[in-house]
Amino acid sequence: MKAFFRLSLLILISLTACRKSNTYYQGSTNLRFSTDTLLFDTVFTTVGSITKRIKVYNDLDEDLQIDEIKLAGSEDTPYRLNIDGLQNDVAQDILLRSKDSLHIFVEVTIDPNNTNQPHIHTDSITFLTNGNLQDVDLVAWGQDAHFYYSNSFLVYTNEDAQQPNDTVFFYNISNTTNWTDDKPHVIYGNVFVRNGGTLNINPGSKIYLHHNANIIVLEGSSLKIRGDVSNPVLVTSDRLDEYYKDIPGQWGRIWLAGGSSNNIIENATIKNGSIGLYVDTVASRYEPNLILKNTIISNHSNYGIRAYSSNIKASNCQISDNGIHDLYLFAGGDYRFSHCTFANYNSGHAYPSVRMSNYYEDNNGKEQLRPMIRADFENCIIYGSIESEVGIESSANALFDFKFNHCLMKLEKSDYELSNTNYFEGNLFNESPKFIQTMSAYEYNYELDSLSPAINSGRSSTAYQFRKDFYGNSRLSDEGPDIGAFERIE
Repeated sequence: MKAFFRLSLLILISLTACRKSNTYYQGSTNLRFSTDTLLFDTVFTTVGSITKRIKVYNDLDEDLQIDEIKLAGSEDTPYRLNIDGLQNDVAQDILLRSKDSLHIFVEVTIDPNNTNQPHIHTDSITFLTNGNLQDVDLVAWGQDAHFYYSNSFLVYTNEDAQQPNDTVFFYNISNTTNWTDDKPHVIYGNVFVRNGGTLNINPGSKIYLHHNANIIVLEGSSLKIRGDVSNPVLVTSDRLDEYYKDIPGQWGRIWLAGGSSNNIIENATIKNGSIGLYVDTVASRYEPNLILKNTIISNHSNYGIRAYSSNIKASNCQISDNGIHDLYLFAGGDYRFSHCTFANYNSGHAYPSVRMSNYYEDNNGKEQLRPMIRADFENCIIYGSIESEVGIESSANALFDFKFNHCLMKLEKSDYELSNTNYFEGNLFNESPKFIQTMSAYEYNYELDSLSPAINSGRSSTAYQFRKDFYGNSRLSDEGPDIGAFERIE
């Protein structure tokens, strides 16, 4: 047995002595990269970017040793590297097998520079291989911003003494506050407008919300977003890289809570959240708690507008391509939508673009009635990619007063009494509105093509109340007003 062990050991030593050491290609060669320039779109100062990746390829039939990979910039460079799994801005003697690749991950954080203007930060990653130097350029746009973090909190007592109390943290606005367009406004967590405060958002302002961030307007307080046609307000996610441009659900909602009042939103674009506008029960049924004009609300993961027993007056708005409903008038209310375009061609679109009801079921399955005092749609387009873009859930035990007047609609005719002029008057049914573009690489344009049946088909008496369209073009300068938010100008 001992002899066998000694023989095995001699064989192992012999094999080890004969094994060749690692050899690498020694000639001049070029690595191949997945990109020659890594571009970071606007990165807010002090806020880290998304992580981007570069792949480095060895196309040779032999293994290769990269002598050094490093950032070319000085120690104060804003970039950070992770080279093949190791967090380091410099790596040496990196083995890259034949026909294999390695990954380099890059992040950037830009320091404030006390200027309101965007600025560029450049650097490069250099690769030294057998005396051959190559590089990949790094380019990042930086921007100083106003940042809103939690500076207040409220404690809510839990009815169950065995459970801890709930604490809500938020950024507090309790007086008249103006946000201007001098710098972007970046929100982390919740902004509460409360105790009679008013948040005024001025023309050209850009509002960026982080993941799950919300703007919440409480009782007795107001939100006034006042862009203008040439200088609208933008509300969207704080991730500005191209990859995130069309991803919904990146932030929470604008919530106009019960008892908020005198809310105005005009000339704005609100996109890429969970719910664009959540409008809660009104304090007074006689006054609208939201006036909405010349605004686009699009690409939210749930609803464009979800209104609960509220009061909204909207005109010249495009509500489009939201995940569940573009507009959900839930449990009654008082609404007037004039010259609005509701369009949904989202690839996941499965529910009616417009849905409304005059009741809801409570947790015990009991029907709770809420009268629909009015739901008027005048000179509106309601269209999309499913069979019926209107859903009505009505209880005979409560008022449900609605009317579609001179609208272009897609719906299942057999579901409705279309001859009843109390509800339907002068409409066009199931005729394609012939939008300029419904989908091309996630770009949508819901203006009217020259052959659209919506052209000159609107009711003049409504157009006289809303003489200009979304872009400020006159509706009264040709044969008749067009249906929808956009007047076709030849």
